[in-house]
Amino acid sequence: MKDKTYIRALMDYNKWANGVVYQSVSELPQDEVTKERPNLMKSMLGALNHLLTVDMIWMAHLEGRDHGMPELRPMLHDNLDDLWDARKAMDDKILAYIDALDPDALEEEVDYELIGGNKGRLSRAMILTHLATHGCYHRGWVADMYGQLPQIPPIFDIPVYERARREPDGETLTPLP
Repeated sequence: MKDKTYIRALMDYNKWANGVVYQSVSELPQDEVTKERPNLMKSMLGALNHLLTVDMIWMAHLEGRDHGMPELRPMLHDNLDDLWDARKAMDDKILAYIDALDPDALEEEVDYELIGGNKGRLSRAMILTHLATHGCYHRGWVADMYGQLPQIPPIFDIPVYERARREPDGETLTPLP
């Protein structure tokens, strides 16, 4: 796949969806954010840390370096504000990486080794697609935890993203910051 515009759009959406989730989670009482729940990610904060960890791992693969992560679910940040700062920096790093790529580079295959030792090879386009879909998957886990509050979770579907980007005239898409 050489469609850099499509990959960039996926990751623009991913950045926006991360912002929606972080904004919503930041409005919850801190003890709800860190509360252990019956969920593989253990807490909302745990799920958000996991998303950052996985993005860091795959960016290391894309950059041809060792990721240095000993586990999939470390608590990189135990403070949501610090985690949000790291999340924004990672989202910006991913977008800058895409912007610097030649479209042909999207088809290049990258060797990787996962934490458990499994090895494989994926194209850059598939790795970036994985980051977007993995983000959706685990933001869904956070949304599930809202049901345990109980509270309505944030809505981060692509049609909502598209509407959020439209000018008041409903037609013109605005660039994302």
